[in-house]
Amino acid sequence: MKRCPFHRVDQSPWPLLTAWSLGISAMMFVQFLHGDPFYRVLVGLGLVVTCVYWWFSDIISEATFMGKHTRRVQRGIRIGFCMFLISETMFFASFFWAFFHSALAPGVALGFFWPQEVYTMPCWGLPLLNTSLLLSTVFPCNMAQAAIKAGELKIALNTLGLVMILGGCFVLVQGYEIFTAKFTLADGVYGCCFFSLTGLHGLHVVGGLFFLFIAWSRARLGHFSSSRHLNLTFSIWYWHFVDIIWIFVFSFIYVWSNLGWQWTFSDVFSSLPF
Repeated sequence: MKRCPFHRVDQSPWPLLTAWSLGISAMMFVQFLHGDPFYRVLVGLGLVVTCVYWWFSDIISEATFMGKHTRRVQRGIRIGFCMFLISETMFFASFFWAFFHSALAPGVALGFFWPQEVYTMPCWGLPLLNTSLLLSTVFPCNMAQAAIKAGELKIALNTLGLVMILGGCFVLVQGYEIFTAKFTLADGVYGCCFFSLTGLHGLHVVGGLFFLFIAWSRARLGHFSSSRHLNLTFSIWYWHFVDIIWIFVFSFIYVWSNLGWQWTFSDVFSSLPF
């Protein structure tokens, strides 16, 4: 009988518990928007992190200690992760669609004017600093993967540590900017789009830091080799995805909204000779 390249996945409670904790987190966030304390949101996120941690522990055991992740299995995981990144791209695209729908064709409720000046966020201070922090992680990320392939474990650990420090600084600066903003999520379309995009991106940065920490821990424990380091590869892919999303957020939500370009689709069509 031909040997099957796939293994039989054991029953696991973590998918159900992770979905349950995500639902709890969403409910806590909605209650926070209606006046409940913020620590409840942190409790929900803590549940998510705990479930994902133990889920990852089971996957790591299958891959590293049981040897169940054959090349065919790894190929399937790569395809699944690429589909995950595509779904994340569409998720952010929906929020950018909402932003441009109002920015390029402001209606009566917006006074045919975009953006409302009182609601815009300055772009050349903390946002520019955050952009520099994220872009400065691109080279260390790639260097860490190259170091693992070359067997230079110390270089890989140091560069991954640098990336996590810079990412942590980004989260702190972003949190300070959000909590000191002069407008809120309820202040118009710009406020809703601004906090939705920056908040969701911030959560993805936290998730990226979590993935990088797992990769750093596994590298420190000797789980990776020059040919088997899929966890590190996915963590770096995800971090680069977060970088690219931030470039769009900074370019449109911050810079474009502060340049005073008040042209809209209606202005363009009204200027045509026909």
